[in-house]
This record gives sequence, C-alpha cells and structure tokens, in this order.
Amino acid sequence: MADPVVRSAPAAPSSGSSRAGRATLVDVAAAAGTSASTVSRVLHGGAGVTDELAERVRRAARELGYSVNRQARTLRRGKDTAIGVALEDFTIPFFGRIVAQVEQAAHERGYGVVITCAGSGRSEEEAVEPLLSRSVAGLVVATGTAGAPEGYLAELAAELPVVQVDAVAASAHSDTVGIDNEAAGRLLTEHLIAHGHRRILFVGSGPAATTVQLRRRGYEAAMREAGLEPLSTWLGYLPSETTERAVDVLREHAGSSAPDGGITAVLSGVARVTMGLASAMARLGLRDLAYAAVDDLAGADAFSPPLTVLEQDVEAIGARAAQLLFARIDGDRRPPVHEQVPLRLIVRGSGELPPRAPR
Repeated sequence: MADPVVRSAPAAPSSGSSRAGRATLVDVAAAAGTSASTVSRVLHGGAGVTDELAERVRRAARELGYSVNRQARTLRRGKDTAIGVALEDFTIPFFGRIVAQVEQAAHERGYGVVITCAGSGRSEEEAVEPLLSRSVAGLVVATGTAGAPEGYLAELAAELPVVQVDAVAASAHSDTVGIDNEAAGRLLTEHLIAHGHRRILFVGSGPAATTVQLRRRGYEAAMREAGLEPLSTWLGYLPSETTERAVDVLREHAGSSAPDGGITAVLSGVARVTMGLASAMARLGLRDLAYAAVDDLAGADAFSPPLTVLEQDVEAIGARAAQLLFARIDGDRRPPVHEQVPLRLIVRGSGELPPRAPR
C-alpha cells in the first residue's frame, strides 16, 4: 500500500513515519488482542477503555517499538487541520471526482486533505490505518469494503466523524452517501431484457468489490424474475490485464463454439472493466453484441455504437459526503443519515441493439 498523499495541507512536520521498527497500529492491535481503533484510542489518551486493556496495549506498543507520531497526538475533534480520505484506487475517475469535491469543501474551510489508496480487496484497517497517525479531524472512506455495522469503521466512528461513500449497507454508526447498487444492476439488466435479450453476461472486477457484488445481485434477481439463467464472471482489478482476460471470456461466451449460440448482451458492473471489455469486443469484431455499463466514462459517446450507461452523480455524492463530514466536525450529533443519489439511464445505442443471431 502506497504512503498517504497529502493534498493542500497546512505546513506541518514531515509525513515520514516516526515509528521505531516500522510497527503499525494493526501490529500492536494483533499483539494486544484488540482492534486498531482501540489501540489508537489508548495511545491518544481516549476514554472508554479498561485499565487492564490499556496496559496491555501500551505493553504491546513498547515491545514492538511502536511510538505515536507527535502530530497524531492532536487527534481530537475540533483541533485538527486536515481530513483523511481513504480510497480504493485514485487512478479510477470515480474516486478522483470524489476527492475533487472533498478537496474543494476542505479548502473553503481551511482544511487540508490526506489521501490513502488501499487497493481493491484490502481491509478497512489497511485503508484507514495510515491516516490515524496524521492530524485528521474526520474521515471520508470509499474503499468498497465499508459498511459493516459491527466492523472496524463502526468502532472508529465512536472516536471521530466518519462518512462512508458508496457503502454496501447503512451503518448504525456513521453517515453514508451513495447509490442503490443492487437497483443499479437490476435496472440495467431489465433494460437489456426489454430489448429482447435473454443471454446476458454480467462482468465485474472481483468478489472483494462488495459494491459490484450488490450490482451482480440485482442482475441475478432481474434475470431470475424473467425466467432466465444468470451468467457472470470476473476480470480482476488491474486495468492492464482486463482486455486480455476479456478477450478470453468473450471467445468462450460469444464465440462460434459458445453453448446455445452464445450471449447476446454484456453488462459491465464497474467502470474498472468497461474499457477492457470494449477493447476486447472491437478486437474480436463483436459489433453486434449489445453492451451496457454501470458508471459513465469520458468518451463513452465515441464508442461504436455509443455506450449506454447507468450514470451516478459522482459530484453530488462527493459534495454531500463533505457536507455531512464537516457538519459532524462542527458538532452535529444527530443519528447517522443514509442518503442515496438517484441514478440516470443514458441511452446511446449499444444497449439497444437487437439480439444477435446464434453463431
């Protein structure tokens, strides 16, 4: 996992770790038999921890050579000058657009932004832990693994404000902003079915991407309600590999030797694999294969035919996440709110192609 990126931050000490032996909060937590957020609470003087547990944490920290960064000692609501943002992958436009909105809101309030990119399949602890040694007043988390009511973020939310973006479920402990991912998969599948398609392949990145899993669930529900058999596959998380994997998948499911004449439509469940699928379709000459995707792409109207997508208002999600976070930092103590941004179907032609004849 890469070191955090500091954006628009006020002058501060070096971002290098002061931890002797390179031990982390997660290491101390494992040694003490508790969570990383409890370790953070103990080492930063927080309340609500038994004396026995606090001593166990301090002993584990001493034995591992873990020391608290001086800057992290200011980890208290109302005293910090930056917010933390934990992302799945900064290279994906969705996350960059979220950060742009959060940065704008932070700049207007005189805050800096510290960013970590966890990578798909990482745990919440791995995504958030680098931010806990920074002076952060709150967290925006968009890792694809957030949302477990009894998980790591739930405990952390007792210490500082946390807003989850595109969380897999409403949390009893923190605010959430996103879309109805299951509805997204269902709506796009129903659109393809309405245009006569019966053999539709759902393609996602991987099973660790929980938001994509929800979209697949919606796809499967729509297929079964129509009396159709769901069919899905994963292309992985590395954009450099998705095209070659997509070529293999499409040869298997849309080629001349595919069972039942092959699929007639493809549904991309996430932007990470959309371009790779489009490139594979072009390479194989599958111009009559219907194609639709969750999330819009820059240049999608230049596809041949132009790409039909289900668009989420990413700017609205990012702006609202920042608004909720700063409200909590300013003292809002209402119960957690859970908001979903409406989806918009953009019909461009690729998802409206008629079913291709069996090969």
